[in-house]
Amino acid sequence: MAPVYATTGDLETWTGNPAPDNAAALLREASTLVASAIIADVYPTTATGLPSETGKRTAVREATCQQAGYWARHNIDPTAGTAGLDEVVTASSIDGASVSTNAGELAAEKAASVEGLTSSALRILRLAGLGSSWVDSW
Repeated sequence: MAPVYATTGDLETWTGNPAPDNAAALLREASTLVASAIIADVYPTTATGLPSETGKRTAVREATCQQAGYWARHNIDPTAGTAGLDEVVTASSIDGASVSTNAGELAAEKAASVEGLTSSALRILRLAGLGSSWVDSW
């Protein structure tokens, strides 16, 4: 099991908002996605599994907060998977008049955030030299 890379206080600082009631679950799930993204990276760790280098430790914390904050902002429960997402109506028509929105794109982005990191969270890791798909050896 991956360590939890951020605290509720970290999430509140990152988002500037009070943590949601399910903050611990969001942070745990986000940490799992971060751990999956950095699984092929080589870096020294502490006894608790956190990166020992300050920059990398900061990056995993911030990426975790970014992911959990995204879920909190969009009321997403990642433990429910994509089945837990609200249904989004992207087009409607009445008496020959129709309206469509870009809600389908947002729905797709929300669904993708349950399966993998948001692009912002991944950028945070990459800027710290993490989240690479390269395989390396010593």
